[in-house]
Amino acid sequence: MSDKKVISETVLTTDEINMLADINTHISQEPFYILIVDDNQRMRESLSELLAIYGMNSTLSESGSQALDLLESEHFDLVLLDLEMPRIDGFQVMSKIHEHYPDTDIIILSGKTSFENALKAWRMGAQDFLKKPYVPSELIELIKKIREKRRLNTEKMDKRSSNSSLSNVDKTLMELEDIIHNEDLTLAHEIINSSPAVALLWKNISPWQVHFVSENVVNLLGYTAKELLTGKVIYKDIIHPDDEAQFMEEVKKESKTTKFKHKPYRIITKCGVVKWVDDSTSLVRDKQGNITYYQEIIIDVTERELSRQKMLQKQISLEHIAHHDVLTGLPNRLLLLDRMQQSIKKAQRTKKHLAVLYIDLDKFKSINDSLGHAAGDEVLMAVAKRLRENVRTVDTIARIGGDEFIVLMESVTNVQDVKTMAEKLNHSLNQPIYWDMRELFITCSIGISLAPDDGDTPKELLKKADVAMYQSKEEGRNTFQFYYA
Repeated sequence: MSDKKVISETVLTTDEINMLADINTHISQEPFYILIVDDNQRMRESLSELLAIYGMNSTLSESGSQALDLLESEHFDLVLLDLEMPRIDGFQVMSKIHEHYPDTDIIILSGKTSFENALKAWRMGAQDFLKKPYVPSELIELIKKIREKRRLNTEKMDKRSSNSSLSNVDKTLMELEDIIHNEDLTLAHEIINSSPAVALLWKNISPWQVHFVSENVVNLLGYTAKELLTGKVIYKDIIHPDDEAQFMEEVKKESKTTKFKHKPYRIITKCGVVKWVDDSTSLVRDKQGNITYYQEIIIDVTERELSRQKMLQKQISLEHIAHHDVLTGLPNRLLLLDRMQQSIKKAQRTKKHLAVLYIDLDKFKSINDSLGHAAGDEVLMAVAKRLRENVRTVDTIARIGGDEFIVLMESVTNVQDVKTMAEKLNHSLNQPIYWDMRELFITCSIGISLAPDDGDTPKELLKKADVAMYQSKEEGRNTFQFYYA
């Protein structure tokens, strides 16, 4: 029985892979978007698996033209690029990246190792050039250096931008506070109108009428100062309905302080446009300490907030991709390891068993070889669907390899329940799968390990379930076996 897998043409044992996964599963990092471009499917997938071990998600491209389409529609921080590809080669892809996406870094992974090619790649902006087969740890170190360099550059830019914006606001606010306390609103008017910030002073009495507002409010809200001062428009009514409760709650919560910042919130302009604003508020009190006025400095941060939300949505999407199999939508190895850790702790707490069912499709390679990957993908999606239909909602299903699936059965009190589940899954997967007017038949071999009997770590349980799965194959396939030493 083989206990090894090939990653990027470098052989790692299953123990080594699991050890790396254990180390990297809980590493928290900023989003980092990697595009793998290689016309060799095996190289693409093995490289993606290597990156996943280190907690890095990646997008795969099988050709230069597909890579250019992806670059046009999505943002990537790093491209891992093969040079030898049909039609559009790596150099042509590099040329487009250099022209249109200068902030994207490139590492060349190629079998073309002539000095001329390396020199040309460096001149076109490649960060480094690795010869296939490369040492995985060397590639990972290169990626980490690029990632750290980008992080430091981003921090510098953010700090520069933040300092510039906040310093203007804080300076304006301090000047305004001094002026308001001296009741020199005319001077405040002149100071604020020369800045990007809008100043307001509103009474602490319903309906919260504006007592003072700078003339430049029209640039932000579309309303004139006169419309606000005469009470024709109440500032509270300009706040987006979905954010009003948050705004007023913050005012109420911070009433014991003298100065606070609201979370960014939305306002609606006179013409109906929604804008995001940052709001720094100070409280003006009388001699008895009662709040008489709220004074605010407001700045338009719509572009920043929309950009942040777009990145957040992309992060959520990529976070899902990083922890789920793209083809079947099932959890991948990274998410499985995390859930296994939680399930083991639950089993220890409840004194019940956790069953790990390691499912490997029998002779799946013959389908790919005879009918192509489209047929193979159809089979894998059908298998995932049938697994979902047959396991309990509390259980976890994951795809951890090409034709390898895992089912975690929690809160097991009777081994017979595990046998029943294994029989049920075998029977379900035996049913024909229809593809391109053909009937495809598949069987599976299942290996089972139990926690805590067979181990109390994800690595131990997966390894022993893997051993049991091979014992199933030796028994003639299309069956299941529990682990035995």
